[in-house]
Amino acid sequence: MSNKVKVALLWLKGLLEREQVEFQIVGGLAATIHGGCRDIADIDLYIHNDNISKLYPYLAPFISKPLGHYVEYGWDLEYCQLVYQGQKIEIGLSQNTRIQSHQDASWHPLEIHFYESVYKDYQGIILPVMPVHRLIDYKRILGREVDRLDIQDLTKQSAS
Repeated sequence: MSNKVKVALLWLKGLLEREQVEFQIVGGLAATIHGGCRDIADIDLYIHNDNISKLYPYLAPFISKPLGHYVEYGWDLEYCQLVYQGQKIEIGLSQNTRIQSHQDASWHPLEIHFYESVYKDYQGIILPVMPVHRLIDYKRILGREVDRLDIQDLTKQSAS
């Protein structure tokens, strides 16, 4: 497990809690927390759209991709990307996010249900994480190679 992920998570969680910003960990990190075995490339999370203004002054020194609306790689969302001590972090705004089906290129809403977060330990840090069933659902729609690997790991975990 990468120490830079832990350092970035400690910083980020501290900032989010200090500013009282609700968040949910998603993506590959969520899959790893739920038992997946893939290396963590970045930290993906969602916050409520109206909370970004509270955070942006703290995030600004680390921004590598400014807050904006992007349609790329099967995603249609508003987000910003930052690099904190060598660790990439992507903060998405939860409202109006869509994902594209790998099967027919149709777009599907990705609803982030913060109230469904499950609290899990990652390297001694307790984090609100997207539930496994929601994670598998959206990864099935996207269907990228990393998603298929995560689904395979997650379905093995839930079967055992």
